[in-house]
Amino acid sequence: MIQKTQTLTIIILVFLIWTSYGHALNEDTHKAINENIANRTINIFSLNDFLIKNLGLNAGVKEPLYGYSGIYNQYVTQRIENWLGEGGVLEDRPGAWYDYVLRKPTRSINHFHNPLKPAEDWDYAGLNDVVIDISYTGQSQVLWAQNPDQNIGGKWSWQDARKYFYIALTGKDFDGNTIATTKIDKEKYFANTFRAIGQLMHLVQDASVPEHVRNDIHILPAYEAQVEKFRTRKAKYDFIWDSLLANPIIFDKSILTIPSTNPSATVPISRIIDTDRYTGGNPDITKTILVDHQPALQSVGIAEYTNVNFLSKDTMFESSTLHNFPFPRIIDTVLWKDTNKRTYIKKAVNGDVVEHLAVKSWLFDYRRKYFPQYDQKMPLSLDLECYKEYASLLIPRAVGYSAGLLDYFFRGNIEISLPSSGAYAQTDNPSIGFTQIKLLARNTTPNNEQMNNGTIELIVGYRRAIDDPFLNYPEDYPFQAENEITYIVVPEANGIRSIPNDSYVELTFDLSSKPIPLFAINVFIRLIYHGQLGLEDGAVAVGFKDISEPTPIDLFNDMDQICLNGRMYEAGSVEAIQQVDTNGDGIPEWDIYPHDLKDIYLRVSPINNPGYASPAEYDFIIPYLSAGEFKRAFYILADYNFIYSSYESWVNTDPDDLWIIQHPTTAIYTGVAIKNQVEYEEDPDVCAPMEAPCHIWWYPTFIEYRGANIWWGSAIMYINNAYPQNSECSCYQGILRNCMSGVQTTYTMSVDNLTHEYQLKNNNLSQRLKFQMQPLAERQRRHE
Repeated sequence: MIQKTQTLTIIILVFLIWTSYGHALNEDTHKAINENIANRTINIFSLNDFLIKNLGLNAGVKEPLYGYSGIYNQYVTQRIENWLGEGGVLEDRPGAWYDYVLRKPTRSINHFHNPLKPAEDWDYAGLNDVVIDISYTGQSQVLWAQNPDQNIGGKWSWQDARKYFYIALTGKDFDGNTIATTKIDKEKYFANTFRAIGQLMHLVQDASVPEHVRNDIHILPAYEAQVEKFRTRKAKYDFIWDSLLANPIIFDKSILTIPSTNPSATVPISRIIDTDRYTGGNPDITKTILVDHQPALQSVGIAEYTNVNFLSKDTMFESSTLHNFPFPRIIDTVLWKDTNKRTYIKKAVNGDVVEHLAVKSWLFDYRRKYFPQYDQKMPLSLDLECYKEYASLLIPRAVGYSAGLLDYFFRGNIEISLPSSGAYAQTDNPSIGFTQIKLLARNTTPNNEQMNNGTIELIVGYRRAIDDPFLNYPEDYPFQAENEITYIVVPEANGIRSIPNDSYVELTFDLSSKPIPLFAINVFIRLIYHGQLGLEDGAVAVGFKDISEPTPIDLFNDMDQICLNGRMYEAGSVEAIQQVDTNGDGIPEWDIYPHDLKDIYLRVSPINNPGYASPAEYDFIIPYLSAGEFKRAFYILADYNFIYSSYESWVNTDPDDLWIIQHPTTAIYTGVAIKNQVEYEEDPDVCAPMEAPCHIWWYPTFIEYRGANIWWGSAIMYINNAYPQNSECSCYQGILRNCMSGVQTTYTMSVDNLTHEYQLKNNNLSQRLKFQMQPLAERQRRHE
């Protein structure tokens, strides 16, 4: 008899659980919510913008990442938005109906939380329910989210997400062990990062399900099943789903400053679920306050709101120990009849008003009339109208609160700026490259969260050009470069461990063991802080800067020739003298002589803080530059716009030159650095004739002049003044206007061709910028 009873129990359980596969919001519902959040700006946070601006992932949420998919059980390439969606699915796995029947471990058993338990008792706030004499218990989801020892379905806690993020950025684990060295290796950890965040967002969304915060394992189909119908059968349900997602309800970020007294949940994300502000006797703390007809920022956790204001099928005003909750209370409700002629229970006070809190059974009046001896409790249930209203109040919170968790994970921001030197790195030794980077950093994390004690590291990423990037190539030339990104990871050189938010700190990084080569393209830097950030220990904050490629400062002394009456002449020649000897006395009336330069001081400075070069303020000095000589003075890594300045003395070299030069001279210019990299673009006009989205390959075009390839964006041409004044010669004085104008050229390529090889498709002209010229200084005629 006992064996038959056990067999019958298992059969009933199989039927009940099979008919309600999925123990919270449906897996696909979580996926849809996560992917919706990924593509939106909610409470001024946009994941897409963060990925582009802070991580340098140009395609944003469309960025493809290679990683292992638990849905497909193989390695796949899918977009970041899809990895976030996959996390929404996989947090419920393993958790099939037969896992529950056979009492196998499941993740979803740990997706419950009783917000009436204070933080110090969260160890007892998880599921503790009984179904047909079988007990089901689990860890509170608040603790599960921060459990680094998850042993069911993999490790996807907050701490694991932080670890995956750090490895994806640095290639190392927190102990300094090298884990990922290649771009593909790092992509796998980026994929794991977004999957883990998606699983954590799933937990927040589960706290919007009444069963999950009222200790109700809910074997039969309930609220979550109906919500999925709203999503998949939009036309039937008047497009309710779209309206549910349209206006997220968000929490006040101040709740993330409430310390936790539970040592197993110290990260403030626990407060997104439970702030401990609702104690069981103050339901109005969950009441939604409207400001300009919109919900104000919420001051309680999502579990607290859900517990106070809604019912589940097995917790309808129950007095049992397992399912007894203070609110909603039957004495706070009234009966009313809706237009569908059904009688509903309305909750009018103590929290939010809920018109369709529950529905009275069709058989209630019949039973009261014919079986009064059983009239002890009104039979209630939940119907479509109840679920519609529940969803209208809970799904916007599921969206807003889980979006808040995503925002909190990526809240740590660092602003990177140029140091006072005007360049991140400089070198005059092409064979070695750049051996040091200096930068200014400032903590721009919102809400005054401090970065007071952590490690600071710099990641430099680049691709190495095989062809010389300082030459011009035909339009159809297949420029060769390594496909693999090279990463350099170095700690801050001076032991600095804090990044202030009220000022900039100068950080120095020693690259001497692995310099950035001169042939580097696609150069970017990331600044990583790992340590205390506000109340979170072990946070990871990142700053990103797309810096220039190695950019030369070029000098050309063109004063071995001169433009006279529209023609070029050798400076100081008899023919040149004849062109300006207006009275025939053999003495030129214009300075037509060659000139050398000496003691050329060169200085680079930021665009917002320009500085003139001088013998006291300079980066490099060129001792001498003869007439007709080209000199590549040095190279810099900088922002794409910067300031450069020169200070030099002019030298008369012809004994017949009787002109007095006013020297030394100084000048300052706006520089344009080299961009040689691939960028993601969605604008169809930019991508044309390719289909959008596409990838744009920017590459530099150099000015070919007298055998030299000159970078027009940061060069100085020293010239003799043409005669007559303001006249010009073809491709000489016209350098300023036509033949010396330069371009950054673009090629477009399709996204599909961007996997490992770059296919050049089409070139588009970008803005033209003028080449800098330094005319001969003002001079006076020497009188004899």
